[in-house]
Formats: sequence, C-alpha cells, structure tokens
Amino acid sequence: MQQRLLLIKSGFTLAEVLITLGIIGIVASLTLPSIIANTRYKEASARLKKFNSTMAQVLILSENDNGAVNSWDMSLKPEDFVRKYFGPYIKSLKIDSADEDRNTGRIYFTDGSTVSIQKGRCMDISFDVNGDRKPNKSGYDQFVFLACDKTITEWCSNKGWCTYYKPSYDQSRIERLKKCKTIPSYCSALLEYDNWEFKDDYPYKL
Repeated sequence: MQQRLLLIKSGFTLAEVLITLGIIGIVASLTLPSIIANTRYKEASARLKKFNSTMAQVLILSENDNGAVNSWDMSLKPEDFVRKYFGPYIKSLKIDSADEDRNTGRIYFTDGSTVSIQKGRCMDISFDVNGDRKPNKSGYDQFVFLACDKTITEWCSNKGWCTYYKPSYDQSRIERLKKCKTIPSYCSALLEYDNWEFKDDYPYKL
C-alpha cells in the first residue's frame, strides 16, 4: 500500500502536463520557421549550384552540334528556339513559350524548378528555384544568368556562360552585395562568389 502511494505521488498532474506541452508548443513555434527557412535556402543553394554547372555544359554541347551562338536561327519561335538549342542536352518535363512578345521560352525541370530563356546572341537566362510558386521575383526565387556568343566579351569574357555581372565591374564581395541590394539581377553574381550559399547578409528572403 505504501509503495502504491509513492507511485501515485511521483506522477505529474494534468496542469503540469499541459504547462509542459504549452512550453514545447511555444518553443516549436519560435524555432520551426527558422528550420523551414534554412531548409529552403539549402534546397535553393543546391539547385543553383547544379543549374549553373549543368547549363554551362549544355551551352558547350549545343555549340559543338549547332555552331557558335551567332549562327543560331533567331527567326525561330521562342519555344522552338529553346527546344532546338537547349532541349536535346538537358533533362526536362516540358518546354513551352513563356512570353512570345519578349522572345522567351521556358524549360520545366523534374525537381519543380524552371528556366526562362530569352533568345538572342546574348540570352537572359532566368532560373526560378521553385518554378511557378510565388514570389517569382528576381533575387528572391529567380536568379539571372547569361548565355552569350563568345565574341560578346562585355559580359562573359569569352566563356559563353556567366552570372549577370560584367567583368569590368569591381569583383569584390562588398561591391557584389551592394549591386544585389540595388538591382536584384546581380544577386546571382553574389551567390556565385559565396559558392551558391545564402549568407546571413543576403538581402532577400525566400
């Protein structure tokens, strides 16, 4: 009987359990957003790193088969342009026309990301790490690259593929961060400098 009473006394009351659960809930509500955000950044970082590497190779392969960018058929519709010069060299779900008025075709990838390609001798390439999901804003979930004919040295310095940042600009991280804050298209250059990681001072939130 005495042992049974001791066991009863050592238990928790309902009030104590509820208080403990409440504290756990408060802690979870404070830490969960940070954990989710950190996961989003890591996922975006991995996708950007893979995209940058893949697209550089795609451009090389396409030029090997189709000649230099300045010889590509610019009369093609955006969808057909992207399908011919990029489609065969990259795995995708589908290719369509993102904006015919702006000569832009779009590729959908299996991981949910997309890339919009504005045709031309120097193409604006906008990579969206989460596809059609919002916010769909440059610097937030969209990051700008360039694919240029190698004779256009103003941007990619004969490399053909590069982030949206001129070689003539100050290449320091401080300057890249400053430009990213004022013109989000330059944020891809900042992320490239940081090995595609989102540092604590990155100015936009995913």
